[in-house]
Amino acid sequence: MMFSVRRLQDLVPAIILLAALALNYLDPFFIITNIRNETFDLYQRIKPREYTDPAGIAGVGVKLLDVDDESLARIGQWPWPRTVIAELIARATNAGAYALVFDVVFAEPDRTSPEQFLRQIGDLPQLKNAAREISALPAHDEILADVMRQANVVTGFTLTQAENSFEPEVKAGFSYAGDDPRQFLPSFHGAVTNLSKLEQAAAGNGSFNFVTERDNIIRRVPLLLRKEDTLYPSLVMEALRILQGAKSYIVKSSGANMTESFGEQTGLSAVRIGRVEVPTTSTGQVWVHYTEDAPQRRVPAWELLSDDFDPARIAGSILFVGPSAAGLKDLRATPLNPASAGVEVHIQLLEQILLGHFLSRPDWAQGAEVLFLISFGVIILILLRRVSALACALVAFSGIAFAVGLSWYLYAYQLWLLDPIGPSVTAGIMFVSGTL
Repeated sequence: MMFSVRRLQDLVPAIILLAALALNYLDPFFIITNIRNETFDLYQRIKPREYTDPAGIAGVGVKLLDVDDESLARIGQWPWPRTVIAELIARATNAGAYALVFDVVFAEPDRTSPEQFLRQIGDLPQLKNAAREISALPAHDEILADVMRQANVVTGFTLTQAENSFEPEVKAGFSYAGDDPRQFLPSFHGAVTNLSKLEQAAAGNGSFNFVTERDNIIRRVPLLLRKEDTLYPSLVMEALRILQGAKSYIVKSSGANMTESFGEQTGLSAVRIGRVEVPTTSTGQVWVHYTEDAPQRRVPAWELLSDDFDPARIAGSILFVGPSAAGLKDLRATPLNPASAGVEVHIQLLEQILLGHFLSRPDWAQGAEVLFLISFGVIILILLRRVSALACALVAFSGIAFAVGLSWYLYAYQLWLLDPIGPSVTAGIMFVSGTL
């Protein structure tokens, strides 16, 4: 009996250790992934990124031109006439804004435009003279396109899985360093695009797609996406390109010079635009390090249209145009906010890039976690047979405290994301099962 109990004391913890190693690599039910993500979310809630206006460091600010409830009350229901959008662009440009980036799609002609109004009233004889004068007025979309040509405007589109024939306008070229990046990027088959005349008039055109996690929380944002075999930049990358006056992107993947991939196709490592290089995950995404709500980011749209608006509030800034009004808001869950406006995710990402502040999970992170798991697990296995339960418990809890403390330090001071929970839980279960 004693022999079989001692065998079990070795066998059960060993099986638990092997199962934990298999879970780390296979994770068939996403147990490890979910625990890891929730740990990183907790870190952000405890210590979010401190808001810093990038204007003081990078020389350019990032703000939200907010379509809020007050703006709807003063200007009218959304969507606003394209003449109003044109006036917003003109006023912002004259106030010294670098660029306006639209987190909305102008997919259909302006319903308030003269030609649309004439279609609605039909061929009424009593309005014949009025119709003749109305028909001489310029189309609102033409007015907007004309204003766009005179300003730095980035239009936004969204890619979809449903197949269609719409092709977003490509404004910049791509060059590859290393493996073809398209094989590593999420693929789409359709798109919802702006009117062709508006995309052609804009200086930039980017996707505002998010690739959500299984729990629909936005932790990472893609810099590049593809529709079939065509590469498209994100809204943020187009804003960064326009800011620098760059013409193309350089995508670095495994096999590129100075990129360690050990002969394997490990995916993307960075995207370079102008003077800025942005490190990415293997699938071309960037971890977002969120701040708490910062009201100083927002400029209500109605205030920009008022006569007493102070241009200094937006001078030298990139303005993202998007809604926060109830009923219009593109709601997205983040680690800090279950109902954040999607446009604010783009704003926070561009802030990080301008500040050179990159939260990352290094390529070696999983290997380091597995090495710690094996080392810690073997130590527990040895101690279970050689020391008392109390002594083994002290070692186990010391190891867990070390893992959690080191993980927190690396997040708080190095911006690295390493998971302490998987190895710690495994060691704890091994200790309990072996002791019992």
